[in-house]
Amino acid sequence: MQACAQQTNPVLVVAEAEIRRIQPEDAPGVARLMQDVYGNTYPKKYVYDPVQLRVKNAKGEVLSVVAAGPEGAVIGYAALSAYYGYPEIGLLGSMAVTPSCRGRGLAGTILRHLIACSDGTEFRALTGGAFTAHPHSQRAMEHEGFSPSALLLGSQPQEISFRELTGALSQRESVVFYTKALHEEEFAFQYLPEDHRKTIREISGKLGIRINADGSGKPGRARTVIEKTINPDTGAGLIWIRRAGPDYREAVADTARQLRARGAQVMRMHVDLNDPGANAVVAAAEEAGFIFAGILPGEEGYILILQHLQDITIDLRKIQTGGNACSERLLSYIGAQMKEHEDGAGSGS
Repeated sequence: MQACAQQTNPVLVVAEAEIRRIQPEDAPGVARLMQDVYGNTYPKKYVYDPVQLRVKNAKGEVLSVVAAGPEGAVIGYAALSAYYGYPEIGLLGSMAVTPSCRGRGLAGTILRHLIACSDGTEFRALTGGAFTAHPHSQRAMEHEGFSPSALLLGSQPQEISFRELTGALSQRESVVFYTKALHEEEFAFQYLPEDHRKTIREISGKLGIRINADGSGKPGRARTVIEKTINPDTGAGLIWIRRAGPDYREAVADTARQLRARGAQVMRMHVDLNDPGANAVVAAAEEAGFIFAGILPGEEGYILILQHLQDITIDLRKIQTGGNACSERLLSYIGAQMKEHEDGAGSGS
């Protein structure tokens, strides 16, 4: 995201704060704010280190916005970076507002300013993981024209603390990806898995992206290309299927085994739906225990996200969707997938 470091630094002055790009002298205040809001539990640990905050912003790895109070104290913060493995997608996050300034619309103002600062970058879409333990961030994203496109169950550590907002969490925290396309998009052809075709098209319609046609294909002749890692902050194993080949079934199963052996608590798989082998990969992943999570718009088509909960138990009744009808339907759809998988496992099929 090197382009972000070269953007202009507009300043927005509201009644109680000056909202602007982060300055080097703001870094200690951001660290204190994140400590006040989350304790030491926020997964992206660099936010607690002023040196890392300065370096990441200077390099353009992160675009940070702060709200500074009348005395210069940092009372709000949010950041934008590239989504894991897809530099064309911007990931909004790290939203925090000091407790004494909540309920005044400051979070939404910071978010709007951060989005404005993203003008001129190469991002084709923005997405943000809104926590489900409290619906405030979900409503802020919805208010700015973002729509739910994925729901990641248990993707965040149970230890995360939302001070003065919720009590201790009873399970790993789930997030809803709220997404917005920055340009008019139209995907000529996508290899949509038949079982999820209707849901994908419904989400796509809410994002304002048209899929002209879809159908099935088959893997190519070259070997499957897969990338994988474990996010050390969240314990989630991340998988990217870059190309599906004739060995896709073994490659998917072997990758899942490796991440499990390395201690991944949950897993998230990304499948590019412009790959003719996407349908076969999704079927193999679902045989290995993965279930549908949602989609993100990439440069050449949709990225299907699948998730695997390992042995983690998630009570869907505890997930708050802020009353958003799209999130409710997505949660219900994922719940049905979980039940189908559990019933199949129970019957020995």
